[in-house]
Amino acid sequence: MSEAAEARAGLRQPANYLPELESLRGWAILLVVGFHYFGILGLAERMDNPLWVTSLGGGNTGVTLFFVLSGFLLSRPFLQGLRDGQQVSIRRFYSARFFRIVPLYYAAVLLAWLMTQKAAALKALLFIPIGFQAFPFSVPWWSLCTEIQFYLLLPWAMWLLRYRSGRWLVAGALLVWTVAHVYLFHSPGWLSPTNFWENSLFGRAGAFLVGAACARFSLGRGYDWLREQALVCAALLVCSLLGLGRLWLWFSLNGERDALQALPMYHNIESILWGAAMLGLLALNWRIKALLANPLLDHFGRISYSLYLIHVPVQFYCLYPLKAAGMTLDANADAYLWRIGFSLALSWALAWLSYRLVEMPFLRLKSHLATYSGRAPWARRAADA
Repeated sequence: MSEAAEARAGLRQPANYLPELESLRGWAILLVVGFHYFGILGLAERMDNPLWVTSLGGGNTGVTLFFVLSGFLLSRPFLQGLRDGQQVSIRRFYSARFFRIVPLYYAAVLLAWLMTQKAAALKALLFIPIGFQAFPFSVPWWSLCTEIQFYLLLPWAMWLLRYRSGRWLVAGALLVWTVAHVYLFHSPGWLSPTNFWENSLFGRAGAFLVGAACARFSLGRGYDWLREQALVCAALLVCSLLGLGRLWLWFSLNGERDALQALPMYHNIESILWGAAMLGLLALNWRIKALLANPLLDHFGRISYSLYLIHVPVQFYCLYPLKAAGMTLDANADAYLWRIGFSLALSWALAWLSYRLVEMPFLRLKSHLATYSGRAPWARRAADA
């Protein structure tokens, strides 16, 4: 949907809207969709996959990209308010997050409960991670629980940054987190599928912090300088993407558990690379960047939330009957390809309908919530002085 079409639909874009980030969100959801095909088809068990198929095994890097984008987009208004003496309304922040996340998520949880008859699905209404207890619907829900933890913490951390004592408190908390994070992630037995903390905000805060650091950089003079250096932007973007490609190929070849045991800081490293790629893409003014940021990817970015919640059940119900019937991928390649194509088209169609019928009404409400509620008291005192 174009900006003009969104305006006619009653949706207002923020004044600092960055279309490149919508395309990055599109890349993120496509990577996640590919990763779940890799898992459902059991491609990790095959030794003769083409290189491009093997790389799908690292597609969960799309979740890290989502976290980096959240850190950037949600912290930027607070950081800009700190710089300009504007006060961000915490109440409006929470209201906006509610309209963006909760209605569609609750609809997905209730549908999962009806389809699976698993009471555990209802626990997810409180954003409690339930893993695979409402499979296949609950597969992606853990990341929304992590996002919610970030939403709850961010406004109060930014509120503390208004004051000198608060800045010391935030710095101390970050130091404690860094030490505990590095120590525990390198401790034997910490990284395991049953450890809730691994994928909680404690385990994934690095991605949100990278996003926030990139947001801070984008508001300073360093970013203005970067935008004038096209070759530097291009080099930053290309080197970051090459590094990411090499990293997630290694991740795919080793498998998730073995890769994380060998490189516990994997998600932090990929977060830094995604942050660098994001800044390079934002600052680059060459037309060739349309390969990475274009209307098609923008479309997938807009429907990414619906697609994120919908695609795994569609994949499973389309492909599992073939596996249940004993049909192997090698002997029945055509049947699998047809089902993959059908599931992709169906996921897209359902996500588009979900976006139009469920998301958009609440996005209209969200778009009318002002970000700032006036000049901050500390800024007014400084102006009076």
